[in-house]
Amino acid sequence: MIRIRGLKKSYGKLNALNGVDFNIRRGRITAYLGANGAGKTTTIKIMLGLLRQDSGSVEGDYLRSGYVPDQPRFFAWLTGDRLLQLTAEAYGLPAAQARATFERYARDLRFDPRDLDRKPWIYSRGNAKKMAYLQSLVIEPDFLIADEPFSALDPPSIKAVRDMFREFRDGGGTVFLSSHMLAEMERLADDVVVIRKGEIAGSFSLAGAAVIDLEREFLRLTEN
Repeated sequence: MIRIRGLKKSYGKLNALNGVDFNIRRGRITAYLGANGAGKTTTIKIMLGLLRQDSGSVEGDYLRSGYVPDQPRFFAWLTGDRLLQLTAEAYGLPAAQARATFERYARDLRFDPRDLDRKPWIYSRGNAKKMAYLQSLVIEPDFLIADEPFSALDPPSIKAVRDMFREFRDGGGTVFLSSHMLAEMERLADDVVVIRKGEIAGSFSLAGAAVIDLEREFLRLTEN
């Protein structure tokens, strides 16, 4: 279980988060939904330690987290192959193990390994997104966070990433997705957390529940 308790964060006079509380259950896919500016990315950055909260806490029993941002950025001087090598080395992973992990996920995500000879900053947006997934997955995380997980991907790649999330979950991993693609979240997520203007507006489970119209429920929670 990952527990987010009482998160508050302000940017000057703007209260981005105002006492955010929710749980992320292990071995499940959680969708974190909200309108633009609701506080989703601020929450994620605090969870990752990239931003310091004003108060509140994030507590969890995961060992290693991977993160895929909405728009990945890469050092301009690194090839894809060197980027993956440095990532594996930073986590103390044997090169052969990292390569085997990469090759398995590259097949799953429809990524051409020949592109590793090129620099990711010149990839297409779709291939850059795949590279960000591969960089996160090569470290073999047990907790995977993705902000707008399907942005820039074509339909076959969307299906490939969707299948990867399910396989990752079924293998015991935990997935946390921030997205505006409600139809994809409805078919993929086990649990849903909705944030509105820096506060949690509601949370519910989709797995094993009666049919829920996610768009209708989202609008009900965010447009009052």
